[in-house]
Amino acid sequence: IMLSLFTGIVDVGFLYQHQLVLTNAVREGARLGTLGQSTGQVQAAVVNYLRTSAYTPLPAASAVNVTIAGGSATVSLASSVPFLFSMSGPPITLRATTQMRVE
Repeated sequence: IMLSLFTGIVDVGFLYQHQLVLTNAVREGARLGTLGQSTGQVQAAVVNYLRTSAYTPLPAASAVNVTIAGGSATVSLASSVPFLFSMSGPPITLRATTQMRVE
């Protein structure tokens, strides 16, 4: 029982850390979008942020959805992340979206 409790706590912490990194990556992408970067540059920046943060599994740049229109930049990403311990269950999909106004 204690081992199951411990692995569950570790898995929740692992997923929380991944969610924070994912949120920061799309926030950085939206910031770059407001500065006039192209869609491809924003996608590459988001993936590079995830790579330097040791985010695994690393999503493809095409998975990063970028919309720069109407005075705002919106970046969103959904990523399937496996649990550290296989007994915790199947992979879970983490999602993050950020919208910033172009000034």
